[in-house]
Amino acid sequence: MSTSGEYPPVRQCFNQYCPSFCDLKVAKFSDSTILLCSTCYELYKRRNCCYFCAQVYKDDEQNFLDGKKWVQCDNQRCGKWTHIDCEVSDIESQLQHKSFKYKCPWCRIEKDKKKKQSQLTKSLINQDQGDQSDQDPEYIHSLIKKTQLEESSIQQIYEPWLKKNTFLEELLKKNGEFTQCINQEELQSDLIKMRNLLKK
Repeated sequence: MSTSGEYPPVRQCFNQYCPSFCDLKVAKFSDSTILLCSTCYELYKRRNCCYFCAQVYKDDEQNFLDGKKWVQCDNQRCGKWTHIDCEVSDIESQLQHKSFKYKCPWCRIEKDKKKKQSQLTKSLINQDQGDQSDQDPEYIHSLIKKTQLEESSIQQIYEPWLKKNTFLEELLKKNGEFTQCINQEELQSDLIKMRNLLKK
């Protein structure tokens, strides 16, 4: 108890349906931190939670306790669930169509990341091919290896930005706004600078 007679704030698991007060672990959610008990923390680490509000769920819980509507990702390798109300687009009407395939935010981020990496690879190969007159298979093989190494370096630099930016994009789209994204020219300029540094 403090000298002013006030009690310190009680810390409880971020999961509103979990009564646990002990063994709380710190987890990163968007730009903030949340406290979760060991059980909920493991669920959160496995992405058994709504991407937008971090409400965790167990697969064996009926209706995931909160009474809200959830939608499951149609990607067989994923199968994660998201609150329908939290989604950035109005998908409830689309769910009525049998042909509609829902992709969760985790899968959309992964797809977007792969697309950006593929564009970078093509751009780097095209640039180097313009400088190389003799296109022999050994050169192309070494070029692909070099590009993969550069992509790895670039990914380490940009990955935190991409994750944060994609999350903000999702939230801003939900509110009908758009984020300022780095354009292709700026990204290309950064890549050229980085490649020049790697050559030194």
